[in-house]
Amino acid sequence: MEEPNAKLALSPVTRRKLTETVAEQLLAAIRDLPPGTKVPSERELTRELGVGRSTVREALNGIAMLGIVEIRHGQGVFVTGEVPPDGEPSAITAALERGVTNEFIEARLIVEVEVARLAARRRTDEDLARLEASLAEQEARLRGDLDALVNVAVSFQVLLAEAAHNEVLRAMIQSFVALMVERGPRVYQLEGFSQWDLQQHRGLYAAVRDRDPERAAKLTREHIEELARRYRAVGAM
Repeated sequence: MEEPNAKLALSPVTRRKLTETVAEQLLAAIRDLPPGTKVPSERELTRELGVGRSTVREALNGIAMLGIVEIRHGQGVFVTGEVPPDGEPSAITAALERGVTNEFIEARLIVEVEVARLAARRRTDEDLARLEASLAEQEARLRGDLDALVNVAVSFQVLLAEAAHNEVLRAMIQSFVALMVERGPRVYQLEGFSQWDLQQHRGLYAAVRDRDPERAAKLTREHIEELARRYRAVGAM
C-alpha cells in the first residue's frame, strides 16, 4: 500500500524574491571593499551563486541604482560608495524596481515605436474597430476600479501590436504586459494621469487610422518618454 504524499504549505519562489536574495548577498560580499575595487564578472557570479545570468545582471543593476557600484559597459562593475547598513531591505527592493523600470522603458522605446509604425501601415478595418472599442472601455472606466482601468489601458497596447501583424513583435509586447500592469497603479494614481493616458491613446489611434506611420512612431516615443518622467515622479525610476 502506497504511503500518501505529504501536502506541504509551499508557494512559488518569485523571480523578484530571488533577485533580492542575490542583491543582498552581493551587498554583504562587497560591504568592506574599498572604492575602485572591481567586482567579479557576471559569468563568475553566475557560477558562484548558482543562478541565471539575468538574475545576476538585475541584482547588479539594482545595486547600481543605490550608488554602491558603477557599471562601466565594456569594463566591468566597480565599487563606488558606502553600502547601506544591515536591516534596510526596503532600499534594495526599491532600487531593484527602479533598475528594472529603466530597462523596461529602454525596451519599450525600441519595440513599441516600431510597432506603432507598422500598425499605421498594416492595420485593417477590424483592427481599428477593436482599438475603438478599447478606447471606449478605457473612457468608461475612468471613474471606476483602478486595476480594471490599468488592464484596459494595457490591452490597447496589445491590440496595437496585433494591428502591426508581426507575431514576434506581438509576443514581445505580450511579454511587457506583466510589468505594465505591475507599475500601472503607481502612475494612474497621479492627478490627471488617467485622462492624459486616454488622450495619448486617442492621438495614437488617429495616427494609425490615418495611416501615418511617422506620426504614430513620434507620438509613441513622446508618450513613453513622458511616462518615464511620471515614473520618476512616483519614485519608480
